[in-house]
Amino acid sequence: MRSSSTVAPPVGAESTLNSPTAQVIDLRMRMVVASKVALPGLLLAFVITFSIMLPETFATWDNAKTILSTQSVLALVALAALMTLVIGEFDLSLGAQMGLAALLLPGLTAHGKIPLSLAVPLTIAATTTVGLVNGLLVARAKVNSFIATIGTSALIGAFVLAYSGGTVIFQGVPPEILTISSFAPLGVPAPILYVAVVAVLAWLLLQRTPFGRYMSAIGGSKDAARLAGINTDRVTVTTFVLAGTLTGIAGVVQAGQLGSGNPSVGPSFLLPAFAAAFLGATSFRVGQFNVWGTLTAVVTLATGVTGLNLLGLPSWVEPAFNGTALLLAVAVTRYLRGRPL
Repeated sequence: MRSSSTVAPPVGAESTLNSPTAQVIDLRMRMVVASKVALPGLLLAFVITFSIMLPETFATWDNAKTILSTQSVLALVALAALMTLVIGEFDLSLGAQMGLAALLLPGLTAHGKIPLSLAVPLTIAATTTVGLVNGLLVARAKVNSFIATIGTSALIGAFVLAYSGGTVIFQGVPPEILTISSFAPLGVPAPILYVAVVAVLAWLLLQRTPFGRYMSAIGGSKDAARLAGINTDRVTVTTFVLAGTLTGIAGVVQAGQLGSGNPSVGPSFLLPAFAAAFLGATSFRVGQFNVWGTLTAVVTLATGVTGLNLLGLPSWVEPAFNGTALLLAVAVTRYLRGRPL
């Protein structure tokens, strides 16, 4: 008769499993699993809650299209922020760059000075140049990205005021500028299509190309990436250039929605853009800045703010909502990445 036997665990194994370090690791793993569905779950909760409370105003297809269309500019700026965050840098001039593009396009086309077909690429080229300057300051001049981009943001603000005289540019702006954002093939607003195309291209870049892997490697450890043979300066400069291009596209879309150039448009997009990028890092590819998480975060924040506004809450709710989301998202993202808060 064969006797049953039990293999005893190694000496000290039980105490190791119950150690504080093991418990922290276990908690982090549980949070990673929960985070994959937390953000989509929050979005679903917002939709269900506000649809029940506001069935005639919130729970409509027109409201859904309005949220997605009006948030297209923010989504593009958030994707620009995502690019620099992937390599471990911050671009605090993104809002100013977007405002510059949104002002330049009406200004260039006013009174027929430059045709729209030429003004659009010139506008995007302007913010791309700003991105190049930022990249060179950070990569070659070794200026901290916070300082460099705050400086360029201030310079852009000065140029915007000088160019516009502090007033809205609307006289002589061709009505054709509105066609950039007003047409809707198959009933889908053009801004939504712009975001969809840019998002797919950004995802392909980050997840399916060597350059995207270089970006992630630099974000993990710039010194290790350099020792591995990656030209970190070139990747950094190119990333800031890409961010500038995306903000230029966002500014063009914004100008197409407004039909005029407002010198105050732009800076207010910076906070929600970073809030969306950090909040997006808590979902899908948990602990990593990613495209689909960022877009889901944009829609989630917009849905929450829209619902609260429709309930009649005051205007300060939006910045408070975005600021709270940013603080929580940064804390959770750093914890999920295994870094101290």
